[in-house]
Amino acid sequence: MMDSDNSTCPDTRSTHGYASTDVQQGTWIAEADHIVNTSLIQDVNSVLYAARPSGDSRMFCAKRFADKVYEKLEAIISSMQQDDGAGAGAKRSCKDSSLNVEHGNKKAKSIGGIVSASSLVQASEQTDVTSHSPLIQWILFQSNLADSSTPESRVPDIHSGISAFVEFVGEALTEMAAEEAYDNNIRKLSTFQNVDTIATDTGNHRQINIAQTTTANPVPSHKNAIIVSVKQFAHEQHKAYRYLVHRTRNLYATQPNRQFAWGLTVCGTIVRACLFVYDKVLSSKDINVSTHDGRSVFVKLLVSWSMCKNRQLGYDPTIRYSDLDNWEIDVYDSETQMTRLYVCESIRCNPHSTFGRHTRCFVAYEKPADSMSANNEDMPKVLIKDAWAQTLGPDGHVCDEVAYLREIRNTLADDHTLDNMYPRLHAGGVVQIKCSDGVVDDTTQYILMHIDTNTQAKVPARVHKRLVISPVGEPIHDLKSIDELIVVVGDVMAAHSAIVKRCGLLHRDLSDNNIMFCRNADGVKGMLIDFDNACRVTDVQNMEQPGCVGTLPFMSIGNLEHSKVKQTVLDDWESLVYILCWIGTFGINQADQDCGAVRDLPIQIWQTGSAADVATLKRQYMHEISYFVEYILDHIQKVQGYEELLKLLLHLHVGLFGNQRVSPSAQRCKKSLPSWAITMGISQPEVPTPSDTQFLDRDVDPAITDPFARRAEIAEALADELLEVTSKFRNEALDRIRNTK
Repeated sequence: MMDSDNSTCPDTRSTHGYASTDVQQGTWIAEADHIVNTSLIQDVNSVLYAARPSGDSRMFCAKRFADKVYEKLEAIISSMQQDDGAGAGAKRSCKDSSLNVEHGNKKAKSIGGIVSASSLVQASEQTDVTSHSPLIQWILFQSNLADSSTPESRVPDIHSGISAFVEFVGEALTEMAAEEAYDNNIRKLSTFQNVDTIATDTGNHRQINIAQTTTANPVPSHKNAIIVSVKQFAHEQHKAYRYLVHRTRNLYATQPNRQFAWGLTVCGTIVRACLFVYDKVLSSKDINVSTHDGRSVFVKLLVSWSMCKNRQLGYDPTIRYSDLDNWEIDVYDSETQMTRLYVCESIRCNPHSTFGRHTRCFVAYEKPADSMSANNEDMPKVLIKDAWAQTLGPDGHVCDEVAYLREIRNTLADDHTLDNMYPRLHAGGVVQIKCSDGVVDDTTQYILMHIDTNTQAKVPARVHKRLVISPVGEPIHDLKSIDELIVVVGDVMAAHSAIVKRCGLLHRDLSDNNIMFCRNADGVKGMLIDFDNACRVTDVQNMEQPGCVGTLPFMSIGNLEHSKVKQTVLDDWESLVYILCWIGTFGINQADQDCGAVRDLPIQIWQTGSAADVATLKRQYMHEISYFVEYILDHIQKVQGYEELLKLLLHLHVGLFGNQRVSPSAQRCKKSLPSWAITMGISQPEVPTPSDTQFLDRDVDPAITDPFARRAEIAEALADELLEVTSKFRNEALDRIRNTK
């Protein structure tokens, strides 16, 4: 299941390998850079409100604790104010040690006079507060005035400084809560560091994380961490954002109950709080900890993170880790208006991108009322799909996968020839969140309820949906042979055809991730999944292509080009051709793959290029069969069995691109097939010559008519012909499989 909603970001999908770690790392950095440049909303001060503890009483306590922690911090700073040794021995004022940068004369001033950072550090070494030296050195560092030419000896250890600040707030808050016997679920703030060996722009590769431990989870770890991106100087803010984006994607990939994420950038003494939602990053204004106000704001933020609810930190309250060491998941069914409880057996997929639907899939079983009454092994297994879907698609249509699956189930239930060839819906709907006001739908608006309305309007609306389906399929890259792949493709397109004709639904996102299979004693059966991007056929009949709906490498040319030709069932068939080209090039399974040998092939641009580049190359490759042979078929795997895939591709290409019913000028192959294909006895498919009555518009010169427009006019008839092709190849492949047993 593809996680991204469109191709505006560089494609980082986990499409069956095909790239080295270095290439993937470069792609992730490019994605992070793209997000910072296009999807970052800066100076949103209301971001800080999203962390405020809910409830008047708890909010009041948080403010009171924050004020007391801040006062204690300022008292320590004031106690370290000594003579700077450069003047006449005048004492520095103890009222405020804040450093306000005056950009005009490049001086740092406190209310009581000039502050010497070096003398403060020296003084700290002569007092009983030496343990706070890293904190003091950090807040006195004039990062606004420094640059990369500043001697390293004058640049403090910012990692240690931010760690000391957080640890101080955590210890002080814990002590104050204990003194007042306030034990209402306050998290203990601490930090932990490790080394990022593959982060290319982290300076010394040190990582720092703010951990929020509790009595139940006392060990700091990435499961309870807020990521901090540290740079030495204020002018490195862009790099800090980029690295924070890069690291945040890992939270979604490793935490099944992660909905959204917080993070911090620290550039010198400038701190910014960042809130990651599904399409945007919201960043606060500068929090300058070298100033009185900045320290106060930062302390309040840290205390808020300690005292707010788990859901305000980005954790999903409807996915919980139980005492039995497994995840329990609530699923609300909008049809029965009841909530069912499921137990997760394994996690099938996690999101691998910072933005998008953040699709997760869990293999699970429904928890019986009496958990001891049944053996888990005997419980029917289902797949739970959890995703944040856009309320409206790129073309303005309403996205409702639950409603579509319910309609497919009700319409096709009696056709047992299609059993297990589409996902059967058991329950599903919008995730429900319990709050003080009752129960609410889980949406981006709910997450951002405390953010100012102008910023909310810039964040695309999404709704959190969860559904339960069966059977539990396997990815096609676990198939054992090309013959099994051909069988699966035949089943999938049979289901696709039935859903189009009898349910009036167009899938619009055929990809290698959305074609699954089930294996039983009789062999394999293909299954078409993921109707997130589906729409009704009637909705696209008089509409131009929406542009970039689906998965980039497999999008049709019209989809990539935002063509004015209406979208039809043939766009999905075109996607199938690209899927088979992709698999034929890179291999059906691990045994056939050779990543190093295929990295530089032209087809690789389908994954890494822009929509325009991909469309241009596909037009070039598909224009006529000679180019199709040169750029695609010549690179099909030279492994026994792939000749059958090559035959299928030739027939599908003729049906879609070389069909003289579409364009009488469609040319026969001007180039021989690959020699290895001829050796295997593969012949070129015939290109049938139609009768005059098969042309729809005799008044238009067929030589200049757009073949895509003409193809759309007879889409249903061409789709029937293509289905005959895949059905024929399926049956032949099934016979070969049976004969080898």
